[in-house]
Amino acid sequence: MKRLVFLCSGGGGNLRFVHAAIRRGWLPDTQLVGVLTDRICAANDFARDNGIFECCMDFSLAGQEQVLETVQRLSADAVVTNVHKILSPAFVAAHEGALVNLHYSLLPAFGGVIGVTPVKRALEYGATLLGVTAHQVSTEVDAGRPLLQAAIPVEPGDNADVVMDVVFRAGCLTLLGALRRQLGDDTPTRSRVMRLRERDVLFNPFGSVSDDWNDEAFWAQLKSPPVGERARAQS
Repeated sequence: MKRLVFLCSGGGGNLRFVHAAIRRGWLPDTQLVGVLTDRICAANDFARDNGIFECCMDFSLAGQEQVLETVQRLSADAVVTNVHKILSPAFVAAHEGALVNLHYSLLPAFGGVIGVTPVKRALEYGATLLGVTAHQVSTEVDAGRPLLQAAIPVEPGDNADVVMDVVFRAGCLTLLGALRRQLGDDTPTRSRVMRLRERDVLFNPFGSVSDDWNDEAFWAQLKSPPVGERARAQS
């Protein structure tokens, strides 16, 4: 059984997706064993409500020794680094080859910024393709080897508010494909075009697909905390 740890800073949409992917068998033989955050956020609540170890920790460069020790104690085979902090060289070196980051652009374009910012910059620049990249983490920010990328065509009238739902879905699927590769899934891969919110998105490379990804209710539950979850505002 492969062991997966998430580093998070916010609502945990990608975390929810990967948790669902494990439960539905899209990421086989994998266990989500820990969620570490740099602030109290909805990701902590989601982990606690689903019986997953969670902890808010000091992610300053001077404070990452505890983070490193915790990830090592959890015996992680892969670590998703969706935390809004730069990881220390010591942390990256200790987990070389096991760290996967998700970035909302076709790297190396619009690297070095987080969240919706690279999407806004791409639109302001006049890019005709938006995208997402799941990549291995190196000591240089957003410079690690791409594992999987997805290209999203820009349409007239697009702005960040319009396209972010497509970007989010593409990001979830890109992260899934990258984790499959990272954790040793030998399912044959190729480039695929998938329809997301009436838009053709090209993924390369990608393995098997699911009909659930056409279900609006599935995506809606990833973005809205379930009833009973004690979502708290970010500090």
